[in-house]
Amino acid sequence: MPQNDKALQSFLIESDENLAQLEQDIVALERAPDDSECVASAFRAIHTIKGTCGFFGFSHLEALTHLMEDILGAMRDGHLKMDLDIAAALLDGVDEIRVFLKRINNDGNDGDSAPDALMARLHELVPEKSADEPAVVIPEPEVETSSAVTISEEPVAEKGETTTAAEAETVASDLEEKDDHPDNPSAANPTPSDSTVRVDVVLLDKLMNVVGELVLTRNQLLQHAASQNDSQLVNLSQRLNLVTSELQEGLMQTRMQPIRNAWATYPRLLRDLEKKTGKKVTPILKGGDTELDRSLLEAIRDPLIHLVRNAVDHGIESPETRVAAGKPEAGTLTLSAYHESGNVTVEITDDGKGLDSKKIIARALAAGLLHPDQVDSLTEREKIRYIFQPGFSTAETVNDLSGRGVGLDVVRNNVERIGGSIDIKSTPGKGTTFKLKIPLTLAIVPALIVRCLHQRFAIPQVNLLEVVYVEADKLEEDIQTVHDALVYRLRGRLLPLVDMRSLMHMGTPEKQHDQFILVLTADQQEFGLLVDDVRDTEEIVVKPLGRLLKDNPCFAGATIMGDGRVALILDVKSTADFAGVTRQDRKLNQQAHMDDQSHQPINVAENFLLVRPNEQTGRSAISLSKVSRLEEVSRDLIEYSAGREVIQYRGKILPLIRLGEDTDKHDDNEMIRIVVQPTEFGEVGLVVNDIIDIVSDDKANIEKVAKSDGILGAGILQGHITDFIDSDALFNHYRDMNNGGRDEH
Repeated sequence: MPQNDKALQSFLIESDENLAQLEQDIVALERAPDDSECVASAFRAIHTIKGTCGFFGFSHLEALTHLMEDILGAMRDGHLKMDLDIAAALLDGVDEIRVFLKRINNDGNDGDSAPDALMARLHELVPEKSADEPAVVIPEPEVETSSAVTISEEPVAEKGETTTAAEAETVASDLEEKDDHPDNPSAANPTPSDSTVRVDVVLLDKLMNVVGELVLTRNQLLQHAASQNDSQLVNLSQRLNLVTSELQEGLMQTRMQPIRNAWATYPRLLRDLEKKTGKKVTPILKGGDTELDRSLLEAIRDPLIHLVRNAVDHGIESPETRVAAGKPEAGTLTLSAYHESGNVTVEITDDGKGLDSKKIIARALAAGLLHPDQVDSLTEREKIRYIFQPGFSTAETVNDLSGRGVGLDVVRNNVERIGGSIDIKSTPGKGTTFKLKIPLTLAIVPALIVRCLHQRFAIPQVNLLEVVYVEADKLEEDIQTVHDALVYRLRGRLLPLVDMRSLMHMGTPEKQHDQFILVLTADQQEFGLLVDDVRDTEEIVVKPLGRLLKDNPCFAGATIMGDGRVALILDVKSTADFAGVTRQDRKLNQQAHMDDQSHQPINVAENFLLVRPNEQTGRSAISLSKVSRLEEVSRDLIEYSAGREVIQYRGKILPLIRLGEDTDKHDDNEMIRIVVQPTEFGEVGLVVNDIIDIVSDDKANIEKVAKSDGILGAGILQGHITDFIDSDALFNHYRDMNNGGRDEH
């Protein structure tokens, strides 16, 4: 097809969209034949395709679409009703139209006619018109030569060709809407098509690359301006920073598409799977308006289809089995999407039989993926995750439905290739949930810049949980070796460590100095990355790796820093695999299991965060295991919602709870200290006057001295009487106050 033939390109794009809508409507009508809105929608879709292919002279395609239009027109007029045979024939027609469109795209013409067998099936479905049914002919519109009028080029009925009155009204209405006369009232009320424009994705990708270069230049200019004593340069660079950010955000919005675009084919897919398996499936789609970058949408399309096939083939039982188990005859397949922590989370949930961990382990042992001595140390979650191993499958026979015997490793690899992760939860007899976490975009991502000896690296912030500072004189004490695994004691638990210098064979410094531990997460696995220095957070532009580094599994790409130097972007998941973090974690679990035989944790001492609620009160202790972050913010950032103090925090609303009363007057610029804690209904911030210390004490005897909401009791820590905070009770009390005492459950 000639690339400059924009009219033909538009025809192919619109026809593909109409075809997708037609397919959805046919499947919906098969379930609800009396849905008049679906019938009208399907008729409009095929009518548009037929009319436009007539304009381009695609006679063979027009003949096929004309037959399908006659069938749907008969349904619209009440002469025909959708059944299984009609739906099957129409869907076969949809598939054949796609063949035509592909041929037109490649060759510029529609080639040979549709198969005779298909045309014969469709002919048989068209009801014969009664002799007394009046024929309606569309009259030619009267056009005044003095008026600037654009007439629809859609062919009208030829002599002897009949159409329904409703169709005639539709075409006449189309002619009126395309009138370009200045006095046409439709100009004051533009249709959605008038306010949108189609843009080639190649152009969008090119613009994204240009914006990426602009972001790099912005970063370099900001760094240069910061080192110059030139106020005008600083002002100009800040203005450029603002404009670049707005341009970047606007362009990102043009690339975002709702995830429903990837779900459009699922009703048809499920219908075909039902026919092949004899099962009954009710689809539920939630969060279709959730948007993500179009390139990522394309990347997850096949993995999602694979998971849907897998759920129907392996998860959902046959109607007889479900009824015998006391379940509804039809299984339920729920697809949901929502934004979470800067990512898009997609869940595929079935209410089938669930996964049998014993069967999975037996297959893993038979395939040599697991040693018998390792089985006892595996958790239930680790056992079922073996289905993601290469070559693993629990299918008794290989079929063309779900995986063809290759398992789910292809799905995991495709998801991880775009920086995402996949997790699985399953309950025997109740069902299975696959949870995919997908980044919003891959082009420009926020990252933490770190240094190791002379080299800088970029760590995607989506993988970063926290940063821990370790002083040089405490390195030997805090960092230990357990079963040949380097570990760090973090709030009473052993965290596997990866030394960046050793991993990259960078050597060791002559003198030991303070270091940082980046607590990272990848594929539900936490580990620490030991680096020399933490620089700053930046929005980086992802560039592909050069040929020499392309085979290194630890790097996802590279970026150009503000000073023009290159920093490598770490692939956190691949780094964890390459460094053997999973194996280390398993050894640590074994150690924990051995210690648990005496019913004692690895570290029997409880860690506490000591705080002072206000200037007039004593000290309080908060279990450090329930603290996620410590923050210090300006008092003027406090706002109010429903009479409660809140702040804007990491793109969300963080409710505040004061441990002590705040009766004194303060300067708005004064800083307040917040202890951020996770709860079952989101994060909550405890406002304190001062943070004193972190202590470890296994001898604190807590005594109940007075009844008070949110206080477990009092004990002695570091020689001082200390109140021990009951965080759960405190949060529940706060929630009950907000709900006016109503029980949420």
